[in-house]
Amino acid sequence: MEGMAWQLQYEIAGKDFLSFLEHVWILEPPPGKGRIRLEVWPHLRELGEALVTERQLVVLKSRQIGWSWLLAAHAAWQARFQRGSVNLMISRGEKDSQELLEKAKYILKNLPEDWRVALSPESRSEVGIPAMESKILALPSTEDAGRGLTATSVKQDEADFHEYLPANIAAVKPTVDAGGQIVMGSTANKRQVFTLFKEVYRKAPENGWKKLFIPWTVRPGRDEGWYRRTRESIPEIEEMDPDLYMEQNYPTTENEALSPSKALAVFDAVVLQGMERSDVRTAVERVGAGSIYQQWMLGSRYVAGSDTGHGVGGDYSVTVVMDRATGYVAADLMSNSIQPDEFAYQSGEILRRYKEPLWGIEDNDWGQAVIEAAQRMGYRHIYKRKTGRGGEYPGWHTDGMTRPIMWSELREAVNARQVIIPNARGLAQFYSVIYNPDKGHRPEAVVGAHDDYPTAVAIAWQMRKHVYASGSAVVTVGPMW
Repeated sequence: MEGMAWQLQYEIAGKDFLSFLEHVWILEPPPGKGRIRLEVWPHLRELGEALVTERQLVVLKSRQIGWSWLLAAHAAWQARFQRGSVNLMISRGEKDSQELLEKAKYILKNLPEDWRVALSPESRSEVGIPAMESKILALPSTEDAGRGLTATSVKQDEADFHEYLPANIAAVKPTVDAGGQIVMGSTANKRQVFTLFKEVYRKAPENGWKKLFIPWTVRPGRDEGWYRRTRESIPEIEEMDPDLYMEQNYPTTENEALSPSKALAVFDAVVLQGMERSDVRTAVERVGAGSIYQQWMLGSRYVAGSDTGHGVGGDYSVTVVMDRATGYVAADLMSNSIQPDEFAYQSGEILRRYKEPLWGIEDNDWGQAVIEAAQRMGYRHIYKRKTGRGGEYPGWHTDGMTRPIMWSELREAVNARQVIIPNARGLAQFYSVIYNPDKGHRPEAVVGAHDDYPTAVAIAWQMRKHVYASGSAVVTVGPMW
């Protein structure tokens, strides 16, 4: 009976990766515990399920949460039970890839005795199982890594640090096209703002990838005391201060992990985190696609700003309504799927709730369509800028003169907590705004991210200069520069 039970476990493990993990032993070198059974913590179970079900998986993670052992276990499981499987394990360097392969080899050699099979070849760069016609290859990240190979699964560890990740993705793309799997997992590289890994993660799931974020808190035994002690033990490391080191290696939130280094970030990440904790709230009312967070109040005066996207699933179209005195974003509309005319109409419906405040609409290509639609609707208080020749043109114009002012003043306001943003999705975009070193330190979102919501807030903040109380009237004046 015992033999039959053991055979049943073998058959179940061969069909179910999570069941296989119950039989996996790993090695924790000193000062670790030595040979121990893999503890399948809840986050490893979630990751394990994703490894089985997802063809394109990107994981943004903290360090030391069991990820590399889980990757190795998945490769070992496929090699042991899936005939003809080919696993490519790609790391940033030859040593790193070989260490990952050694984990898979250790797991295979420490399976229950009746499950073990001969390994051949068994080198630092390849492990094969002749009985299953399967193999696991360890490759450093190079321009040609994986080219010409049809793999069952391509696993890229610490992908955000791969020098040749774009070329490498192109090389293994046929694997995915043929029905295979590609997995990218990494901590965030804070020294590199524009990376393919971050771009893929930010655009998921719209780009077809499944994304998962794993914070430092998932590992048992870690608490605030552990975090504090770890931070205090960190010296200055290659110009990375302890705070930045912890943000890179032990992030608490997705936004913290993806936020750029303090040297490039426009907004203070610590302030943004405080805003997440204290300011974010659920809308009290929905108006079309828009949200009301604070109803119109007698005695308050409001301003509005809009940044228009193309309405086809890319950039967002955003309108925000701001209390002029308190900086509170009382209402907003944020969508990347509605067309300019509909965006103008829905924005107007929200603005009428606030007695038609002064509305600054950025006059980019699609913004012109919103301006024209607002005029057709008879909206009375559209911001008009004055030219040097005395002319007036409707809409806010962002150029070399206005851009530095609007972003600088918004930065000061946000970092001083003079702006209150209840929308979590809108606030998240503030983390991604940097002084782009490749464009003369021009403020804008990093590649793959969005700055539409911050732009709308920046315009609304500028509108505060151009609206003055005079009974019930609203008066517009020209730019102050």
